[in-house]
Amino acid sequence: MPGRDATTLDGGLHTARATAHGTAHATTAAPPGKGAGARRTRAGFDATTVLTGYVLLAMFIPSNLTLPGMGGVGTPANVVALLALMWYLAAWLTERLTPAPGTRAPRIAMVVFASAVLLGYIACAGRPAVTKEMQGADRGLIALLAWTSLVAVSSAGIRDRARLEVLLRRMVILASIVAALGWYDFLTHTNIASSLHIPGLQSASAGVEAMSRGAFTRPRGTTAHPLEFSGMLAMMLPFAVQQAFDPARSARSRVRRWLPVLLIGGALPLSVSRTGIIGIAVALLTMLPAWRPQRRGYVLGAVGVGVVGMGVAVPGLLSTLTGLFSSFFANSDSSTQARAGDYAKIWEYMQSSPWFGHGMGTFLPELYFFTDNMYLNTAAELGVYGILALLVVFVAGIHCGGAARRLSQDQPTRELAQCFVSAATVALITSATFDSLGFPMFAGIYFLLLGAGGSLLGFVRHPAGAAQ
Repeated sequence: MPGRDATTLDGGLHTARATAHGTAHATTAAPPGKGAGARRTRAGFDATTVLTGYVLLAMFIPSNLTLPGMGGVGTPANVVALLALMWYLAAWLTERLTPAPGTRAPRIAMVVFASAVLLGYIACAGRPAVTKEMQGADRGLIALLAWTSLVAVSSAGIRDRARLEVLLRRMVILASIVAALGWYDFLTHTNIASSLHIPGLQSASAGVEAMSRGAFTRPRGTTAHPLEFSGMLAMMLPFAVQQAFDPARSARSRVRRWLPVLLIGGALPLSVSRTGIIGIAVALLTMLPAWRPQRRGYVLGAVGVGVVGMGVAVPGLLSTLTGLFSSFFANSDSSTQARAGDYAKIWEYMQSSPWFGHGMGTFLPELYFFTDNMYLNTAAELGVYGILALLVVFVAGIHCGGAARRLSQDQPTRELAQCFVSAATVALITSATFDSLGFPMFAGIYFLLLGAGGSLLGFVRHPAGAAQ
């Protein structure tokens, strides 16, 4: 799907928590009728290890650096995702790894979404598309395979509750480092990603210089754009807060527990974007139902103090942010006016293929225009059916977290489950503010969390499997 550049595409109960740091092997239970006993997999190289490698590459190699000739989908992280898909298929075919019961929802959602992408590809092949559109459609299939891999490996491959929590902790740590790089960008008025050059990789986008809004530099860390920076961190913020409150981590110092929250939460307003502020609001509001009333008061009070502190430490930032929303509601800024005009243009574009679109990745900015809206992009590329399929993908994430929360008996698991509801809701809402799946880091992290939410739901539905 197009981003801002023509080539930018891109439980169990809490029984296993006590063994999170000492588990040497993860176990895989044999499904009914598949043989005797449980099959064991090495914890040294399991799905958590594979996905950790993906997240490392996704977050620390700038999103705009790709393999030559592959465009935005050719990131090293996506290459690892494709290799992980082959690893998963080989383990599944040899019955060394079988999907855990109760984890089907994310994979079903991906089947629905994949059918929309394939129908769009067929529609593209059946019309007189230009070469760049066909190349974009091919890149769309590669992106689909990478996303499918992340969902399959995380939903069916993580067979131990403790290993799931290890993966989530690693993701929060890595996201906080990306946030710290964003702080550096903001304070030094630079863009650290533009100075990184890796042999064998080339820039897939031209807009790598530091962006500004008002008197402030908009950070992006290692992401492709400040909007991707905001969206990705907003999805990870609930997990950072949950881990800070987690009683299993209470022995750690307060600095170690709360530093990721401060880095991630503080970096979001520094992006000087509506997406960042909406992301914070949605993340916190969707986490409130899982908290006790006393904690809600503490958190809301801390947010108020943080807003005042940010206004004092960075004069003019709050007025700039409030100005973004006031101009939006007044329809007085050029960005809002341009987005409003996109609706009529997209509707006109859809007339030739309203149901299945013209192919994912074919609505290229260099041929058409930017939309800054994932739903408009999907309408153009995958039609009405594609929009419904995209909603299924987001709603599946909300369903997995919500079902796990309702079935859980202990408070820590309920709070963890609500994090998946929060992340999916952030993705659902912020996708109306930018073309979210057109950015590789945001898309990859969302689909990984979608599968991880299904994994947690499986542990909650079948707690014996999480304790084996």
